[in-house]
Amino acid sequence: MNRFTKHSQTIILVIFALYALAPVYLVLLASMRSEADLFDGPLSLPWPIETANYVRVWTESGFSTFFWNSLKISVAVTILVLLTAPLAGYAFAKMRFRGREALFALFLAGLVVPAPSVIVALYGNLQVMGLIDTHVGVILPQAALLMPFSVFMMRTVMQEVPDELIEASTMDGASPFYGFLTVVVPLARPGLMSLTLIVFLFSWQEYLLPLVVLQTETLKTITVGAASLQGRYGVDYGGIAAAGLIAFAPLVVLFLAMQRSFVRGLSAGAVK
Repeated sequence: MNRFTKHSQTIILVIFALYALAPVYLVLLASMRSEADLFDGPLSLPWPIETANYVRVWTESGFSTFFWNSLKISVAVTILVLLTAPLAGYAFAKMRFRGREALFALFLAGLVVPAPSVIVALYGNLQVMGLIDTHVGVILPQAALLMPFSVFMMRTVMQEVPDELIEASTMDGASPFYGFLTVVVPLARPGLMSLTLIVFLFSWQEYLLPLVVLQTETLKTITVGAASLQGRYGVDYGGIAAAGLIAFAPLVVLFLAMQRSFVRGLSAGAVK
């Protein structure tokens, strides 16, 4: 690859990066402006920088409660999926039992079922179990809806674990579960980290299920609570921008902390 080609690729990547970051820059500017000068030079950096929108959204609009509710639900969903999907993926990848392929096909069928198509039946079931207007009523369905993809991903990751290592642990007297914890889990760590990030991201940005299930204001999540900043007769643009950045920040921090494992996990199985 010659120098001209490298420079051309760099220029193209910079253009795409600027294109992707432009909306974030505009939202950042809007979050630091008062309502009076929101449309006064919208592309220029305001000075002095205003933090009133963040303070107002976090305290007066109850956004701190929405934030911790979302964090609670997302962490619970992630833990629940991580406790179940790797075990299922390991069973489908390494164990031989009757009906394995048929059962795995049922999991794959869940990938093509959109959540809105089952929301009415799901609401009825949650109502019968008394889980409407509870966080558990959001956590359990979210984990269930994410299971098909999670099991599929974990099966792909587990297939890359050498059978010889599993057989060696069995010959050393390790039980299947102990061998899974001591041999398989360390080798599948990048895939598990990727699954953690993906599940947390999808749970964090979920809107429809919390909107339908949660009715009490203090139980709502950050995605549902942000809608309250848009009133019937006006829109709080600065508040919405600040709320969006607050909601966006945990995902950025989590991705930066796990990006290496995330990339390795996604590329697992891509190269033989």
